[in-house]
Amino acid sequence: MKESLFAVFFTSMMLVTNQHAFSQTFARSWDAWFGQLQVGKATGMEATGTSYSLGLYKSVQNHGYGLDFSGVHLQDSRLIFSTFSLSQDLLRITRNRRSSFYLYGSAGVGLTHLRNDKLQDKFLLRGDDMIHLQVGLSPTYFFSRDFALQLSAKYQKQILIDDQLDKLWSIQIGMFFLIPNFKPF
Repeated sequence: MKESLFAVFFTSMMLVTNQHAFSQTFARSWDAWFGQLQVGKATGMEATGTSYSLGLYKSVQNHGYGLDFSGVHLQDSRLIFSTFSLSQDLLRITRNRRSSFYLYGSAGVGLTHLRNDKLQDKFLLRGDDMIHLQVGLSPTYFFSRDFALQLSAKYQKQILIDDQLDKLWSIQIGMFFLIPNFKPF
């Protein structure tokens, strides 16, 4: 009787251990395209407003690159910007271990458009058009291979400024999800 109970206990523990190991191997795909949807708050021009972001990212080993489109409402102004960024998993700089938690650092460059009724220049989109540099930190927790929850904190420095927006801080929370069978090139 003891031997059969021990065999059942041992077998069940092996199944639980193997199931956990199996789920961890699929916590993140090493070569895949991901989408991102986020909402949060941003601070700039001595005001705080709501922000949103939509992104497309390519993951390759423990680093990647991406393009995101974002918007922020500050006072009577509306910001629309796009950023191309490179990212690196800071927990796995040299070794590719699969886990459910990742800490991404990112750096990027992009274009910002500030729309305000006071600004009506003739250049491009009739507003304040700027170039920006952006750095960020994003803790990401994968619940499965296809879905993660991501918190993103970013600092954005504006260049070629006509109005009073010289920097923008933002913090957002959202989902990070696998886009299956997406192979643009």
